[in-house]
Amino acid sequence: MPIAMTDIERLAQILERSGVDAIEIEEPGQSLKLVMDAAARIAASPTLAAAGSPAGDNSVIAKADVAGHFLAAHPWRDQPFVAPGQPIEAGAIVGLVKIGLLYAPVVAPAAGIVDAVIAETGATVGYGTPIARIRPLGESSPINSAVPLRA
Repeated sequence: MPIAMTDIERLAQILERSGVDAIEIEEPGQSLKLVMDAAARIAASPTLAAAGSPAGDNSVIAKADVAGHFLAAHPWRDQPFVAPGQPIEAGAIVGLVKIGLLYAPVVAPAAGIVDAVIAETGATVGYGTPIARIRPLGESSPINSAVPLRA
């Protein structure tokens, strides 16, 4: 049975509201893949637009690698993995994506200072959804600008 255009439109609306970037449905003899334009969504969303990097900024974004629900902290912990202003190393966990009973880590792609946690706890995220913005360590970083001690 072919997929009706009204069903495709309804799926596209669900994707747009949920923040999921893509969905793929396969059945014997047919398949459907819907991909949302993330750049247009970010520009249209006041929350994500405010969280976006200023022009010329060299911030990096930790993104979800899977679809599910974002968690800023492990269910057994009270504190989130990261907070704005916190220094982190490359590969550090910035959050989790819950997929059924599984938890997939979202990791920092570079060392730096957490500038903002973009995703909200409990939000549905998809592959490539921005989770946290990180300012890479550089010459002007507060961590690297310490005055050396004299002997």
